Amino acid sequence: MYGFGYDYVNDDYKIVVISRYDHDNEYEPDVLDMFMDIYSLKVGSWKRIKSSPYDHAVPELASGVFVNGALHWLASKKPDYVSVIGAFVLSDEEFVEVPAPKSLDKDKFVFNKLVVLKGCLCMVVDNPEGYGNRIDVWMMKEYGVEESWTKFCVDGIDFYDFLKPLCFIRDDEVVVNVDGEKLMVYNLEEEISRDLEVDGILDRFDSVGTFVESLVSPVDPNLFGIEA
Repeated sequence: MYGFGYDYVNDDYKIVVISRYDHDNEYEPDVLDMFMDIYSLKVGSWKRIKSSPYDHAVPELASGVFVNGALHWLASKKPDYVSVIGAFVLSDEEFVEVPAPKSLDKDKFVFNKLVVLKGCLCMVVDNPEGYGNRIDVWMMKEYGVEESWTKFCVDGIDFYDFLKPLCFIRDDEVVVNVDGEKLMVYNLEEEISRDLEVDGILDRFDSVGTFVESLVSPVDPNLFGIEA
């Protein structure tokens, strides 16, 4: 598992990788050796720190979601394996927990997805209460405040296996990744959707995401004769 974010305190960009050895044998079938590596752009090197205190069993659902100076993962907390939102704070390189919506089942929400919308941490719940063509999106309007979680629904998009909201293009319209095959715009007020056509888009884009332009170019302009 991995994540990328900006350490505001130390003015540094960091990559965090969570890895593990899985010892599958008849004597120790559930033994997991987990470790964390951090790359600092400021220092220009990797370092290994102590292991994550959580069981990160579902890495394919999301990379670390960056909000408020921390990378967030859904995980299970030992020894009871209840679901938690684990936030790895980049400045002090320690995990803290962010409160989840009270109404969610703490034994199951580890299988949901985390995204960022409008700069807010969000949790996506697939097929809530048996609805086959709907997702609930919980948005934490004020970071770290449990009472600030609010919910909106994306409904009526038929024949899909995977829905992931990407961004808002208006206050009432959200762009949704449908099965990594097409993009749709869902209007929250009218509860209708439409296809979003993008020139040159790939046939498959499972790992699509959004980004914000920085002030630093990753390319040396001198290589192309460009004046900075």
